[in-house]
Amino acid sequence: MRRSVLPSLLFILCLLQPSEGEHIGIYWGQKANEGNLTETCATGKYSYVNIAFLSTFGNGQTPKLNLAGHCDASTNGCTEMGREIRNCQKQGIKVMLSIGGGTDDYSITSLEDAKNVSDYLWDNFLGGSSSSRPFGDVVLDGIDFDIQAGESSFLGNLSLQLISYSQTRKVYLSAAPQCPFPDARLDSVLATGVFDYVWIQFYNNPPCQYTDNNFDNLLKAWNLWSTSLKAGKMFLGLPADQTAAGSGYVPADVLVSKILPEIKKSSNYGGVMLWSRYEDETSGYSSYIQNFHLNQTVDSLCTQQSLRACRSSEGGFVESFGNMSNVGIQVYAGSNGTQCCEIICRNNCSCQAYAPTNRKNNTGCQIWLKGTEFVRASADKSLPIYVSVALLPEDKVNRWYIWLIVGVAAAFAIPVIFSSWRALWRNYKAKVERKKMQEKLLLDIGGNSRKSKNKGKTSNGIEIFTFETIVAATENFSAANKLGEGGFGPVYKGTLRDQQEVAIKRLSKSSGQGVIEFKNEAKLMAKLQHTHLVKLLGFCIQRDERILVYEYMPNKSLDFYLFDSTRKNLLDWEKRLNIIGGIAQGLLYLHKYSRLKVIHRDLKAGNILLDHEMNPKISDFGMARIFGVRASEENTNRVVGTYGYMAPEYAINGVVSIKIDVFSFGVLLLETLSGKKNNSRYDSDRPLNLIGYAWELWNEGRALGLIDPDSYELCPQNAILRCIHIGLLCVQDQATDRPTMEDIVSFLSNDTMQLPQPKQPAFFINVVVEDSVLPYSRQELHSSNDLTLSSTHGR
Repeated sequence: MRRSVLPSLLFILCLLQPSEGEHIGIYWGQKANEGNLTETCATGKYSYVNIAFLSTFGNGQTPKLNLAGHCDASTNGCTEMGREIRNCQKQGIKVMLSIGGGTDDYSITSLEDAKNVSDYLWDNFLGGSSSSRPFGDVVLDGIDFDIQAGESSFLGNLSLQLISYSQTRKVYLSAAPQCPFPDARLDSVLATGVFDYVWIQFYNNPPCQYTDNNFDNLLKAWNLWSTSLKAGKMFLGLPADQTAAGSGYVPADVLVSKILPEIKKSSNYGGVMLWSRYEDETSGYSSYIQNFHLNQTVDSLCTQQSLRACRSSEGGFVESFGNMSNVGIQVYAGSNGTQCCEIICRNNCSCQAYAPTNRKNNTGCQIWLKGTEFVRASADKSLPIYVSVALLPEDKVNRWYIWLIVGVAAAFAIPVIFSSWRALWRNYKAKVERKKMQEKLLLDIGGNSRKSKNKGKTSNGIEIFTFETIVAATENFSAANKLGEGGFGPVYKGTLRDQQEVAIKRLSKSSGQGVIEFKNEAKLMAKLQHTHLVKLLGFCIQRDERILVYEYMPNKSLDFYLFDSTRKNLLDWEKRLNIIGGIAQGLLYLHKYSRLKVIHRDLKAGNILLDHEMNPKISDFGMARIFGVRASEENTNRVVGTYGYMAPEYAINGVVSIKIDVFSFGVLLLETLSGKKNNSRYDSDRPLNLIGYAWELWNEGRALGLIDPDSYELCPQNAILRCIHIGLLCVQDQATDRPTMEDIVSFLSNDTMQLPQPKQPAFFINVVVEDSVLPYSRQELHSSNDLTLSSTHGR
C-alpha cells in the first residue's frame, strides 16, 4: 500500500511547493499595528523573521530593546513573546534578533566591549542563562547585524565571539549591508566569513537600486556582491511597499518576471528579505511572489499528457454519489474548473477519484489515491465524486484465470527466485558488514550516517564516497591526474559526476600511517570549517581503502609564485596583504574560535593553497595537534615540522603552544613581503638568514630594503613597514614576548593601534639547508597525524 501512495503523494506535493530559492524573510517589531509574531508566522509566507531592534548597546551602555509599542522589556513586559517565538520556530521559521537600526545609540569601541556585548546576547537571547531574559527562556536562532551608525572597528570581533558559542549551540549570524559594494560599516565584519545569511538593502541607495523600469544598476551591484561575498546565502533586500522606503521600490510583477530570474542564477542566492511586516501585510507583496509561483505550477499540472498505459484498459471516471474512506489531497484552491481536476487525476496512475473542493461553486480540486475505498450512498446523504470505474464494486470482473496463470508461473519461478535470493542475501550480508565498519568509523569521527541521493553524509556534512566514484573521478588513479606524493601517499586531481574538481589523497599501503592516523585527520578536518582553511569534502573507506577528498585549489600553493622570479609578479601588493590577512584569520580560528583548539605545527608557504581568486587557505593538517580548551602549553618528545619555520623552544625543547604557530606566521609574513626564503643566505660575510637580515635592516632604519627593488616604487610603504614590524614581533626569541593571533589580527586591521618595539629574534644565523622536513622519533599520542605533504602544489 505504501509503495503506491507515497511516491504519488510526494509528486503532487513537490510540484506545489515553492522552489528552494523562494524563501522570504521579514523585519518585524517597528509598527505596533503590524500584528503579533503568532499572526505573522501563521501566514506561512516567511522563512525568517528578524525582531527589530536591540537599539542600544555597547560603550558601557545598558542594552535596550525598542519594539515600537509591542511590549516594554524594561518592565518584564516581553516575556509572553517567548511563547510566540517558540510557535514560529516549531513551524521551521528561524527567528533572529536584529541589533542596530537607524538610531545612533550603539557602538562597539574595544575588544573588551565586543566580549561584553557578545556575553550579553548569549546570556539573554541565545543559549546562555540570565535572570532577566527579555523573552523568557526561549532561545533565538541567531543575531542579525543591521548596523547603520556607531564605531564599527570591533564588530568583526563581536561576530567571531558570537560564532564561538556554536560549540555549545548553533548561532546563526546575518547582516544587512547597503548595496554599494563594499559596505562602509560592515565590510570588515563580512570579511570574517562566518555569516550564514546576508540581506543586502537595494533601496535608499540610488547608485545600485531599481529606478523607472531600469534594473541594470541593481543587477550589476548584485553580481558584484555575489562574486565577492565570503558568506552563506545572499538575499535581495527590498521595501514591501512604496511607503516603506524613500526610493528603490520594485513593483512585484517586475520583481518576479524580470529580476528574480536573473539573480537566481547566482549559486549563493537565498531569497528575498522585506522591510517590513506592516507594509507587507497592507500591500500583499510577499503573497504576490508566492502566488505567481503557485499559478505557474497549477498551469503545468493542468496540461493534458499523452494517455498513460495504466489508463488504457480502464473505463474512465463516472460521477457517483457516496463517500471516500480517506480524506482527499487538496491540489489547488482556485477556479481552474473540474476539467483541470480530471486532467490531474488522469495524469497520475495512482489517482482513483477526484472532486471539487468547494461543491457550491465548483472551485478547487481534491484527489484520492490508491488505498482508499468508495462507499455508495443516496444522493440526499452524500455529494458527487468522480470515481474510477475500476474502483466501483459492481463493475469488478471475476478474473480467476489470472490467478491461475500467476500460480503456474510462480511454481516454475521458485527455483530461480531461491537462487537469486541466496545471491542477494550474500551481497546484503557483505553490505551490512561494510556498513557496520563505516558506522563505527563515523562514530569515531563524530557523526552518524544519513542517506542522500548517491552517497552518505556525516552529521558534519562530510560526504561518504564510494570507491567506484573515486576511481571514476581520478580515471583509475591515472598518472596524468597525479598532483604529488607525500608521507600520507599520492594526491590526485579528480572530477566528480557533477563536474566539481577535487583533490584526492590516497593512503599508500607502504605509508607509516594507518587507520588511527586517518581517523584523526578526518575527525579534525570534519570539525574545522572556515573561509581560510582548505575544506574536507569527504572520505572513502571501502575495500580497505583510506581516502580523503578535499576541495581543489586551482592556483596551487603560495611558494609556487613567491619564490619564482617570473610568477612572483602575479602577486601585487594588494594580493600579498590579502594573503597575509587571510592566513592570520585562519590561524585565529584554529587557536580560539574553532570547536577544537588546534596547533598547526607546519605553517609554511608550501602549505598555503590559493583559490581561483588568489585567496589563501591553510592546508595539510597531518602534523596538527589538538589542545584542550584551557591548555596553554605541552611538551613532546617528537618534534615535527620544517626547518626555518620552527620556533626555538619547540625545535630545542619540544615545547608546544600557540606561539610556535605565531613564530611560523612571522617567518611566512617576512617571506611574503620580500619574496625571499628564510633559509637562504643574505650576507656575504656572515650566514644571515631572512630573519637576521630583516632585523639588521630594521635596526639600521632601512626596513624597506627587505622589499624587492623591482616593486619598491609601487609598494604602500606605511602598510609594508607595519607588516615588517608585526613580522619581527612574531619571531622574537622568547615565546612570551610574541603576540597572539588575536593581537595580530587587530594589528593588521587597525592602523592606529600602537605596536611595541620588537626584541632580538630567534635563529638569527642560518645554519641549515633550505626546507628540510624534520624526521620524527616515536609515536606521540596527542598528535593527529605523523606526516605532511610538503611538495604538492595544486589541490
